[in-house]
Amino acid sequence: MACIFSGISIIHCEHLKKAFTLITFIILFSIGCGGFTAITQPIPTSSPTSIWTISPLPTPTGSATASLTFLPTDTATASPSLTASLTETPTLTFEPQGSIQGPGEVLVPILLYHQVGYSPSGNLYYVTPEEFERQMFLLHEWGYHTISVRQLATAILVGAELPLNPIILTFDDGNENIFTTAFPIMQKYGFTGTVYIVYNYIGSTSFMSQAEIHNLYDAGWEVGSHSISHVDLTKHQARQEAEIIESRRKLQILLNIPIESFAYPYGAYDELSLYHIHLSGYLAAVGLGTDMYQGPNNLYYLYRHEITTQYDLKTFAQLLPWQRDLENLPAVTIVP
Repeated sequence: MACIFSGISIIHCEHLKKAFTLITFIILFSIGCGGFTAITQPIPTSSPTSIWTISPLPTPTGSATASLTFLPTDTATASPSLTASLTETPTLTFEPQGSIQGPGEVLVPILLYHQVGYSPSGNLYYVTPEEFERQMFLLHEWGYHTISVRQLATAILVGAELPLNPIILTFDDGNENIFTTAFPIMQKYGFTGTVYIVYNYIGSTSFMSQAEIHNLYDAGWEVGSHSISHVDLTKHQARQEAEIIESRRKLQILLNIPIESFAYPYGAYDELSLYHIHLSGYLAAVGLGTDMYQGPNNLYYLYRHEITTQYDLKTFAQLLPWQRDLENLPAVTIVP
């Protein structure tokens, strides 16, 4: 008689064990071969068509719209691509408007004017208003940008960002026609200048008043000292302290504005002049010269090219370091 286990014979149990083992083997084999479609397959970690549209790239600093935003185009496409988006986003391209120059030597032309008007006696230091405007128009059309002597000194000493084609326009003595004639012409072209004032000339006939100097300063112009009485410093050494140091102090008290650079009368200086310039705390000083490279070695005698009535427009253009077509100079219509 066969053994009974829960009403089933041992023989039957042996058959059942074999059947159960066979079924288990089939199930495991099917799972390993992917035979059951109900089991979810792993999802790929990347998608060539969705990841760029869902996750835009970080926006570069300084751009408000530089992201992978897909804009409609005239050409129909099935789906936007990364390459097309980068090509169609113009804000990702930055065009610099200037560059860091210095410390050390930098290329900055400095021009020197005295009078902008009509000379009653053929004085060489006069430039007519018409010729002056032609010169300013040329500078504007050729992409020049005015800076101050302070900006130049900063670039030489520690480095500074300067605009493309920087230039300094200076005016000595403080003649009134600089305010009445040169100033409005320069305003038309977005230019500013540096005016060097002789303290004893302020308010005299044909020279600027205190109010006119203030108007220039308020319009972005720089004001410097041109001494107390416009003497040749090399011939009056005993007066150098007053002409250099006291002129700065008096101008700052009278005008209540910073005076940070000095222009040597007649371009004349000596070692004693340099000593007083250092002692007084000027950032820089300007003289005469045709070189346009300015640096630490001439910070207290920056070179200025003097512009006189002898310069026609082509001669003026030829002295500039950054030139365009000299045979077809830009022309401006002068309205009297």
